[in-house]
This record gives sequence, structure tokens and C-alpha cells, in this order.
Amino acid sequence: MLRTPQFHLISFTFAVSAGAGLMAIGLMKLYPIEALTSAGVDSVEASAIAGTAMAVFFSVANGIGRIAWGALSDTLGRKRSVVIMAGTQGIFLAAFIPMAGNEYLLYLAAALIGFNYGGNFALFPSLTADEFGDESVGRNYPLVFLAYGAGGIAFPVLGGVLGDMGNFPLAFGIVAAACISGAVATAFVYPPRQENVAGPLTLHGFVETARLAEHGSTKIGA
Repeated sequence: MLRTPQFHLISFTFAVSAGAGLMAIGLMKLYPIEALTSAGVDSVEASAIAGTAMAVFFSVANGIGRIAWGALSDTLGRKRSVVIMAGTQGIFLAAFIPMAGNEYLLYLAAALIGFNYGGNFALFPSLTADEFGDESVGRNYPLVFLAYGAGGIAFPVLGGVLGDMGNFPLAFGIVAAACISGAVATAFVYPPRQENVAGPLTLHGFVETARLAEHGSTKIGA
């Protein structure tokens, strides 16, 4: 599995999608307080509004998203669901920048971002099983899940650094672009064939894997 482009594309998308959500959790209160006070809201009230957005709307939607995305993926397919989830998350994160300064738009944005963040935990285990086989998911998914840790370090650190610089919008803009890039990456995921892991990972091997996708696949282990 580690030699396949599918593993690296899935891991990249998981890292950016989960990392963006974790960064949003860290900045979900700080940036809206700044945006709301800039819009004329009292600082105490702004803190309460931002806390509500994080503790209620994001959290509840996060839980709902885990269930809803799992159900949706049974109809849409895992790959298509991940593409939609990551792509729309990029849009929601970009939209969060202007929405954070309005109480009700902030609640909406927090719920949408939380809903998609929850989808990570429903979709990536299933996508790993679909691509590499149910029989080996127990040893394959922990390797994919390492991407969660990588994204969970990189993006919150990025958000913290840019936040300290007073540039919250840039932080959200970067993770928005990263999520859209992840959606594009997942669109190029095709079931691997055993012969594609015999040699080292190459661009030619990726193209060949994509070309052979229409002719069946052999699920492989790690």
C-alpha cells in the first residue's frame, strides 16, 4: 500500500481536511471575537457569541456530520463523498472570513465547518477499505491515520503563527485552498492493482494505475 499513489493522495487529503478542521477549532473563538468587535459588537458579547459558535454549533454539527456523511457515502460512494466534503470545506473556510463578523452567519459557518470536519472520521476508514480491501483495513488504516496527526500539528501551528501576527484571514485562506487541493487529489484516486506496487512509486506508475482503473483491480495490503 505504501508504494501506491492512492495511499499518498488519500493521506494528503486526510491531512489537509482534518488539519483545517483542527485549526478552525483553535481559531473559532479568537478570530470571531476580533471580527465581531470590529463590526461594533461589545467585547463581552462578542466573546459569548464566539463561544456559542464553537461550543454549540460546531460541536453539535461535528457529531451530526459523522453520522450523516457515513449515510451519504453509502449512496454517493466513498470517493465522491470525500471529494464533495473536502471541496465544500474549502468553500466554507473561505466564506468564514467575511461571515465571522455577523452573529448568525458565524453560527451557520461554524455549523457547516463542524459538519464537514466530522465527516473525516466516517469517510476515510471506509475509503481506505474500498481502495485496499476490507480484509487488510486493520493494518492499512492506522498508516493512513498518521496523516491526521501530521495535519493536526501543521495547520494549528500555522494558524497560531498567523493569528499572533494578526492575520487570521490568511490562515483561513490557506487551509481553504489546501482543502480544495485535497478534493482534486482524491478525484485522482483509483483502485490499485497488485502489479503497480512491484516497483517504486513513480509518476508513470500513477498514470498507469489511473488508466487501468476501468479494467478491474486487485485490492492489496500494506
